[in-house]
Amino acid sequence: MAYTASALSLMLLGFRKPIVLTGSQMPLASARTDARQNLIDALTCAVAGQTPPHVQARRRVRCVLLGWSEVAICFGGKLMRGNRAQKVDSSSYQAFDSTYPYLATLGIGVDWNHKFLLQLEGSYRPRFLLDPAVIRIPIVPGSDPRLCYGDLMARGVKGVVLETFGVGNMPDSANLGWLPWLKDQTKKGLKVCLTSQCAKGDLKPELYKAGAAAMALGVEAGPQMTSE
Repeated sequence: MAYTASALSLMLLGFRKPIVLTGSQMPLASARTDARQNLIDALTCAVAGQTPPHVQARRRVRCVLLGWSEVAICFGGKLMRGNRAQKVDSSSYQAFDSTYPYLATLGIGVDWNHKFLLQLEGSYRPRFLLDPAVIRIPIVPGSDPRLCYGDLMARGVKGVVLETFGVGNMPDSANLGWLPWLKDQTKKGLKVCLTSQCAKGDLKPELYKAGAAAMALGVEAGPQMTSE
């Protein structure tokens, strides 16, 4: 679900309606299922701000001020930005969490965090053409990408999401090969996007020698993203 929400958020750029994904840890027919509450919560969030004008005028419904439009995951009483949510627990009803502040929390009522809702700019710009020839590579101390990954371009890989340390650092010793490997692959046309293995914080690879060298090779960086 985290992968789906991330993909939709980037494919449906500028879409002017809320899209809310949900699921459950237990089947709907189970006596102790979380499916019913998650579904009700998701529907509640999806229609917030969609109250008809005549009802707005009569009841002065507060949620009409929301006007929210983004892809989100609603799970375990939390509404989370779709491309910042991750599954963090395989056996708890609080299965998903977010590296971004919750858009809303749901208890007896719905507590919206208005300032964190996405402010859309521009027109709807759908992007449906996806290229699956992209892989994730986490940098592990001591690993040599020339041995572990070799010539990706020769195997048809077109893009890499390179998961670096901290704000965007990586080993810069020539014998470990990360910079020589990046130089070789980017020269052949491989697109590389740096991200961080940290869940939160800024991405500023230019602060370190290796990160700055990677940027000089044409590697792109950020903003901070989840792996999904």
